[in-house]
Amino acid sequence: MNNRVNKAYIAASGIITSVGCTSLMTAAAVAAKISGYKISDYHNYDRQPVTLSLIPEMIFSDFPYDIDEGDNYSAQYDRIIKAAIVALRTVFKAHAATQPLPLVLAMSEPLDKVMQIPPRLLISNLLNQPDLNIAADKVRCIHTGRAAGIQGLDLALRYLYDGGEDYVLLGGSDSHLESSLLNQFDAQRRLLAPGSKDGFAPGEGAAFLLLTRHPERALCHKGHIIALSPPGVAEEPGHLFSDEPYKGDGLDKAFKQALKDHSGSPISAVYSSMNGEHHWAKEYGVAMLRNKPCFHEKVEIEHPAECYGDLGAATGAALMVVAAEHLFKRSGPATYLAYSSSDSAWRAAVRMEKLACQTSAATPDPIRHPALDSDWPETRSEAE
Repeated sequence: MNNRVNKAYIAASGIITSVGCTSLMTAAAVAAKISGYKISDYHNYDRQPVTLSLIPEMIFSDFPYDIDEGDNYSAQYDRIIKAAIVALRTVFKAHAATQPLPLVLAMSEPLDKVMQIPPRLLISNLLNQPDLNIAADKVRCIHTGRAAGIQGLDLALRYLYDGGEDYVLLGGSDSHLESSLLNQFDAQRRLLAPGSKDGFAPGEGAAFLLLTRHPERALCHKGHIIALSPPGVAEEPGHLFSDEPYKGDGLDKAFKQALKDHSGSPISAVYSSMNGEHHWAKEYGVAMLRNKPCFHEKVEIEHPAECYGDLGAATGAALMVVAAEHLFKRSGPATYLAYSSSDSAWRAAVRMEKLACQTSAATPDPIRHPALDSDWPETRSEAE
């Protein structure tokens, strides 16, 4: 009987947020607690300016590539498409694909009376870019919002192991810069603004991972690679749109699934989708308490949304990108857990391990910036 757990290995990554346009820049900004929050021109029902966390406007206004606007084009659609192209272009610059690659695409969860980008519009624009070698017949969308990026790892693993693919792309792009969406959050009193007691900063960004089933083809930095285990995915009955009691059972189940094969050293850090709203702290406390033996007694908790805002459907992939960069900087092998919770029922978690490169042929990282890299020292925490 074969008890081997199929894992995905990170071969490349790309990300753009309000605090950085590469994986290293964004991860360094998060490590330094640099904030991309800014007061916006949007005002809530109390006539107070709302805090947003947006990608610099020049990224979109000076975009050098053709975009197919389709019907009913909007500023939000424009930003989602262009951010995705920027992040994916970084991935393909790091890894020149010799054949079209499958893509697992995280998308927003459906909301009543809220405009959302049609999947075909985003996908067609990605396929129209000549340097993005994506297989048109192997694009799959997961419409579960924040949880989708980590949840999509299950499909990515099936592409790699059941489908025999050598590589697969996983990620998402999203923007909250849409009045109908902001209005809905405002009506729910969820926006961060002067006088608000409980709110989050809507953000925007894109994050993508290139994954492989071959550890020898993984991105190798200072003798180490990053492995992703199969995700834990579950549903929370008491989610934001439900009348059921909110007990945190969904995230607990996702943690248990993600940790069921863990036999190494205790988890030393958790990367969370918590965005500043008090609501999300309860389920985190429940999940940590019920799975306490798997975690170091001084486990670190990171919630990068405090730097780049809530990234919506890009959240899961962004957490994995940032966690991977921080794992690379940590001295010695280590294991992290990343998780995302959607406004709806879905919860997803993944175990991420830093392992020694298996061969000297592992893919070097060609897109790092030596000056910035040297300014970001190795980290060693009490949890090690």
